[in-house]
Amino acid sequence: MKFKYIAILTLVAGMASCDVLEKEPADSWESSSAITSYDDLVYAVNGVYDSQTWTSATSSRGIYSGDFTLYADMKGEDYQCIGKNGQATDVSWYLAVPTSLSPETFYFAFYQSLARVNKVLEQAEEAGLSGEEVDQQLGELYALRALFHFDLALLYAKLPSTVSDLNNELGITLATQTFPADYIGERASLAKTYETIFSDIDTALQKLANDKSKKNGHINYWGALALRARMHLYMDKADGTDHNVLALQDAKEVIENSPYSLYTINDYLSVWAQQFSPSENIFEIAVTSQYNAQRNSLGYYTHAEGYAEAAISDSFKQLLDAQPAGDIRKQLIAEETDNGNNTGYYTQKYPGYNGEIYVNNPKVIRLSEVYLIAAEAALKSINDNGASAAEYINTLRKNRITGYEEVSTVTLDDILTERRLELNGEGHMAWDMWRNKKSVNNPKVGKVEYTDYRTVLPIPQAEINTSHGVIKQNIGY
Repeated sequence: MKFKYIAILTLVAGMASCDVLEKEPADSWESSSAITSYDDLVYAVNGVYDSQTWTSATSSRGIYSGDFTLYADMKGEDYQCIGKNGQATDVSWYLAVPTSLSPETFYFAFYQSLARVNKVLEQAEEAGLSGEEVDQQLGELYALRALFHFDLALLYAKLPSTVSDLNNELGITLATQTFPADYIGERASLAKTYETIFSDIDTALQKLANDKSKKNGHINYWGALALRARMHLYMDKADGTDHNVLALQDAKEVIENSPYSLYTINDYLSVWAQQFSPSENIFEIAVTSQYNAQRNSLGYYTHAEGYAEAAISDSFKQLLDAQPAGDIRKQLIAEETDNGNNTGYYTQKYPGYNGEIYVNNPKVIRLSEVYLIAAEAALKSINDNGASAAEYINTLRKNRITGYEEVSTVTLDDILTERRLELNGEGHMAWDMWRNKKSVNNPKVGKVEYTDYRTVLPIPQAEINTSHGVIKQNIGY
């Protein structure tokens, strides 16, 4: 019954037109498809999560359990493509053009998920469903809609911390409702894009229960709050508000009051082979043997016997080697080969469950990241030469390094290096550097500045064609 509403919530307008915003009017749906009860709502919300674990329409690409989670690592300098299958080279080698597969698959996957969110929200309202349990489900939908828009903006628009005027920069086409068949969307400004993202995440936090409960495979209050902290960090001071203060406020609440705790040194190597490890995974999405991204999965990209397109780069291996001998993270990579092919070092964060390399839950946000958000936000908003930031770094490193000696201050470069060590393979590296106006040294193409047009994907050409030019292409394409 978990997958009852997957079929009815898929888009009628498919990849043929690439016009992926929901276009079927609500009154054209058969009554058997309607959400009329709380149970119906639960099934439909589950379908939204499932849309980010597999999707046959796009060969399971462009989603959290597939290409998207590795995107910023493949664009950065810590991972490299060794395999010869060419599945993700247009990303990792900066070859994407408007007619490439990757811009289209990411675009379709996220807008398809947004369409499902909107359909469920509208049908729940039409049914007049109410109550605390209903609010919990609706809160999850608003949080997911904020997250999907946020990640679309990372892919297809400039990072807000890098521009001087959000109102004069193109954001993304916003999908906050279902649309009639003849609707043609326009790209909102970057200001409106992030205004909408924060509005949705704020609504989510108002609806989600602020308690100590965990929800395996679903986002709860603490997950939404942690994601809002991340979103604030990307804003920096772009709209005149010091979002670092707000990021620190949210991160501190999660650290001090949530039911999550950091992985310990003793646990660190084993948690990656577990589903829903009990301590620090604030929000991870469930992947199963039946529903997964198959050969475009996290496991298949990050192992020699798979596509081997997300291996550890030589420079990152050197960075790991330079860490203290007691740093447990040095043991989370291994040298692999596939009968003499694809030989290299690979992360062991995606070993698969029960021997199934395709089955790995994407960890959308962990408590480790929240500590790192707090450190960066404190550094940028508290004038104490990095002393407050050092407290968060020290706490994290004490749970990673045997015999660790605390430091009294840290710099931004220290924090970004710690993010690389802790969060590699989880979708942050290139964006972390670019949002701080730094470059990455990609193993294939060399230095890529934050101002390079290739830091943003092109809008799929088919989408521009379908909109008759109303949707504008990104500069450089």
